[in-house]
Amino acid sequence: MKCSYFLQSHCRSCNLLDKSYADTLLLKEDELKKLFPHNDILLKPTVGLIHGATESRSKAKFAVFTQENELTFGFYHSDGTPRELELCPLHADGINLLLPGLREILKKYKINPYDLKTKTGELKYLLLSKSGSKDSSEFLLRFVLRSKESLDRLKKATVEMLAMSSEIKVITANIQPIHQAIIEGDEEIVLTSDLAIIHQFDEFQLALGARSFFQVTPQIAQRLYSAVADSVLVDAPLSLIDLYCGVGAFSFYASRHCPDITGVEISKEAIDCAKKSVLINKSNIDFYAMDVEEYLKKFPKKFEAVLVNPPRRGLNSAIIKMIESIAPQFIYYSSCNALTMARDFSELSAHYQIQSLQIFDMFPYTAHYETLMCLVRK
Repeated sequence: MKCSYFLQSHCRSCNLLDKSYADTLLLKEDELKKLFPHNDILLKPTVGLIHGATESRSKAKFAVFTQENELTFGFYHSDGTPRELELCPLHADGINLLLPGLREILKKYKINPYDLKTKTGELKYLLLSKSGSKDSSEFLLRFVLRSKESLDRLKKATVEMLAMSSEIKVITANIQPIHQAIIEGDEEIVLTSDLAIIHQFDEFQLALGARSFFQVTPQIAQRLYSAVADSVLVDAPLSLIDLYCGVGAFSFYASRHCPDITGVEISKEAIDCAKKSVLINKSNIDFYAMDVEEYLKKFPKKFEAVLVNPPRRGLNSAIIKMIESIAPQFIYYSSCNALTMARDFSELSAHYQIQSLQIFDMFPYTAHYETLMCLVRK
């Protein structure tokens, strides 16, 4: 991937961009092997990007600020200085093209950028997500505001944004009043009639709301979900619980080969999206909007397989003990932090052994990656 920002030392987020793509994958494999130094572990071939990293990422996070008297989209450097990033080559086709039109509409309605030094202005961040298939695309736009002072103006601007592109489906205002490096707040106000955009993954249509988690690199995500489905096909569990299920992508793929699927996620919005996807896909999956630990305490049902996709902090000992009490024959563990995954396996290893490990290069040209660990009960 060619990036002028990297060559000029303007942005170093893709800190491995000076290496060949093949070399970056080898670095990740070496790190994973150090975390799991067992000779008998099957390390499956790493799943990387087939067509390169350019336009591979479906989500963009822009800080919004004034630079040379112009509203600008970019990021804040570690020293606090703002830097433009409107042509990032990672962003999916169409994301960067929306920015000039959005800039003019924001200026027209005087939705001014927030100034870190003076603590004035309203618009802090613009968060953009893209979904769709080969034939169509949909965009979700989130405007992170300091307060509701400009909310009425943003509502009026929404009409023009929808008119600007038929692919813009969902627009929201997120209220984040704290003067800290926190990207979003707790309050989300949807300004459009549509509440979610639709991702097309193979035969499944998956709804995605403003605050719902979804993998940022669709090409890799599809292969990750398919890998879980392949494992379920081989292992043939009759029941599976998907913990930290998000909008349910793993659940839908697992439902290809497992008749009894339950998904649990603390985010009500994510579960509302998952339930909408159940209706769209005419599936038979049960989803619950509950804290994982609370659910496992309240419903100590046995499952033949457990799937977990926790946050970077991983699981905790209490949840691991509850999973062990379920005594599943199989555990599928997807993680964006191999360090905490290795820590959790050290607790699970008394009763489970690793069938396979596989890297999915969800974050190309960085040190980060997704790992799928498949466990079988001893």
